Amino acid sequence: MDFYKDKLDLLIVDIDDTFVYHRTVAAANKLFLSLFGVKLKDKIYTTKKSIFLILLNFFRFRFQKKIFKLFFIAIYLYFLNTIREINNKFFRTISSEKIIKIWANAVINLGIKSSEYQLSKKAIKNNLNQKVLEIYKSLKKSNPRMKVLAITQSFTVNGDPIKDILDIDIIETNRFIVKDGIIVGSEINIKGGEDKKRIAEGVIKKLKAKNIGVFVDDYDDALLLKLKNLRFILYKKKLKRFIDFGDIKALSFR
Repeated sequence: MDFYKDKLDLLIVDIDDTFVYHRTVAAANKLFLSLFGVKLKDKIYTTKKSIFLILLNFFRFRFQKKIFKLFFIAIYLYFLNTIREINNKFFRTISSEKIIKIWANAVINLGIKSSEYQLSKKAIKNNLNQKVLEIYKSLKKSNPRMKVLAITQSFTVNGDPIKDILDIDIIETNRFIVKDGIIVGSEINIKGGEDKKRIAEGVIKKLKAKNIGVFVDDYDDALLLKLKNLRFILYKKKLKRFIDFGDIKALSFR
């Protein structure tokens, strides 16, 4: 990324499904596995791996209302997200606000422990997308004065480890409220693309940034592509139709 040496003032990044496997999905998988009595390692479990482990440990199953409630909520959210993805591929985009609110209410109503929900710093660090990380490090090295703003719709408990892992200057997240080790409430600051754009524009104004880079992966990130003074975009291919390339340097990733 030497061609961007000292050319970026601010880099705005999404985290989940960009740098790391979606942490809300990983947290849900962790909850399922713990309820099925699976002995968990300090790692991120994908949905595919989780299904395999549940089948392998099905003999450990003991009836719990939590499992059935969590199962039906997961199926419903999967259905909603599938409809959203299909719609957003061809028509005007729908945000993930409804999905976020349903998930937050489910976690609160089930009385989930914060320790059951949290993903460790080690687990996240060991599961970073190496291609994205390489590009990120290269941009930071080439632009030592560049600030980094991370905006994620995932819910954090007692801070987000990714801030230290990636040496992020500013991070905005949704947040769970914990009392006596139990998740009892939520603070939803980022419902969709409009919130992401509002936060980004506020930071741009505060820092007086003139040259902007973005890492985007989901339809809720599409409005970030309308920010002024974009110079660099790292994007997932499904967002290509939203990009007005012009003089912007753009790279895609999986």
